[in-house]
Amino acid sequence: MRPPMVIALTTLIVIEGIAGTQGVLPVLKHMLVHRALPKIFAGIRALSGPFEALGIDAMLATGLIFVSGFQFLAAYWIWHLKMDGVVLELILLGVSMPFWYGFAVPFGPVLGGLSRSR
Repeated sequence: MRPPMVIALTTLIVIEGIAGTQGVLPVLKHMLVHRALPKIFAGIRALSGPFEALGIDAMLATGLIFVSGFQFLAAYWIWHLKMDGVVLELILLGVSMPFWYGFAVPFGPVLGGLSRSR
């Protein structure tokens, strides 16, 4: 039987990973095809923020997808009660912060802080 906190933490990490991956993949596909950021609601460009000044190539080279992928690995390790998952999540917190700011991600600090505060 897994402790309730492990179940809650793993669930939150998976939700954050899915939200991050599903939100970024269509934007990256559009960037690859059109070499520009897609416009979403009322002319706002998706993932626009301070990193936009670096150019499309630099934005495509960032590790945002890898951060989401590593979140799934951390969730898997935590689910199997390995301390490596907790350590990886703490590392991802530090790695994720520049992306939240650089891409102006509104939910990053909220979900990131919640999933790592347990």
